[in-house]
Amino acid sequence: MKLERLTGSYGQLSSLEKKVVEFMASSPEEVVKMTARELSEKLFISKTTIINLCKKLGFEGYTELKYYLKSASEDEKKAWKEIEEVSFSEILRDLREEAEKTLDLQKEENVSKMSELLQSARTVYVVARGASKPFGSYLNTRLAMLKIRTIFVDDFNLIDNIKDHIEPDEAVLLLSLSGNTKRILDIAKGARIRGAKVLVITGFSDNKVEKYADSVMYAYAKTTDTEVNDLISRVGMHLTLQILLTYTQKLLEKRRV
Repeated sequence: MKLERLTGSYGQLSSLEKKVVEFMASSPEEVVKMTARELSEKLFISKTTIINLCKKLGFEGYTELKYYLKSASEDEKKAWKEIEEVSFSEILRDLREEAEKTLDLQKEENVSKMSELLQSARTVYVVARGASKPFGSYLNTRLAMLKIRTIFVDDFNLIDNIKDHIEPDEAVLLLSLSGNTKRILDIAKGARIRGAKVLVITGFSDNKVEKYADSVMYAYAKTTDTEVNDLISRVGMHLTLQILLTYTQKLLEKRRV
């Protein structure tokens, strides 16, 4: 479902506003049937928060936002009307949704900022845990091919060492779908305290690590709770990395001309 108007300013929203946007993105048909008061009661927030959020997202009011959600939901139903309800089709549909929503989350200014910080850092430490480690290794290798000095850190002891010794002219790039992994949070805090740049690629959710970040890019996943299920698809994560890599490559090529 195309939800650019909801997700475009996600990084600038408060935690309560993010909570509303996440619910709208996951349950648009339910929201369409609710009044602003009913939605506020369901999410345990004030009606004023919802009304102000509508304005912040560029809608005249809650009614216009519901119309937008209804149109987006109907468009999605129409697109998938002829798909057979079999397991394989559902897999393809879910992956397509993950890719499309990840693309909807991207803003050039966010990609550009992260790319510039990568290029200006004396050293970039790429850190990933669990099922995100293969993506960290992939990103580290590709950045090195672009002549950006990177070090992939996947050892517990090294992570602790880096957060205590990273320098202000260096950067740490953290990959975490949940954004709540303790080790990831520890190095984000440590790097921030020491004046280094903190770059984060994480899931589209209200996570803890983004508050320490100088630059954030989001990937979409149906759920980001990796403690419950670490087999969660990371198609969105890979797509986000590729966007960053391709953008950086094109930027460097342009500057060499």
